[in-house]
Amino acid sequence: MAGETMDRKEFLATLGRIGAGACMCGAVVGMRTAWGAETPKADGSAKSAEAPPSVPGEKTPARAVKRMEFVDGWVPRFFKVMDEHLDEPTRRRIMAANGRACFCAWSPDAQRRPEPASPERIAKWVNDRGPASGYSMRDGVIHFEYVGSAETGKSSPDHVCLCPTVEAQSAKTMSASYCWCSVGYVQEIHERVFGRPVNVELVESVLRGNPRCRFRITLA
Repeated sequence: MAGETMDRKEFLATLGRIGAGACMCGAVVGMRTAWGAETPKADGSAKSAEAPPSVPGEKTPARAVKRMEFVDGWVPRFFKVMDEHLDEPTRRRIMAANGRACFCAWSPDAQRRPEPASPERIAKWVNDRGPASGYSMRDGVIHFEYVGSAETGKSSPDHVCLCPTVEAQSAKTMSASYCWCSVGYVQEIHERVFGRPVNVELVESVLRGNPRCRFRITLA
């Protein structure tokens, strides 16, 4: 699309980072795997393995694993408290604002298109990317879903949240209030690319029990 400030290569790189609602080092995830975050029991089921000993304040792989284990328990507990004490509009507003802030921190050099893109240019932009990038368009509505992992650059498995903060969580353990962070994230991305406001609706999400996170985007 002529004049857009993020070209195809740059934007696909950005899409690869989508879902990183909290920008945490992917190496931590790899280390947990390497150390056997889950080991088989005698009956074939999995159990959590203890992380190597560490000391608070250490900047070591062992301490990083300890911190991640703590986060895995803290995050669902925190959002349970949020759900109990804050009304839904407030939770939506807070999490969407956090999603916008996350994108700004993750891609500080991504510039907003200097002039509003026309509906025709936007339709071409969406069609150029297509299903391989998670895009389709019907009756003027953009449908988008997370399809790739920032860590691997490849298709991600179903039922796994692409945000490193909650990738170990499931719909049974984690509040779906967290997903409004992605609404703000997706909104910030597309408003910069299109140079105009958009509305983003969360249609499905992993933390609601769906295979992937899907969104409906309309021009405001």
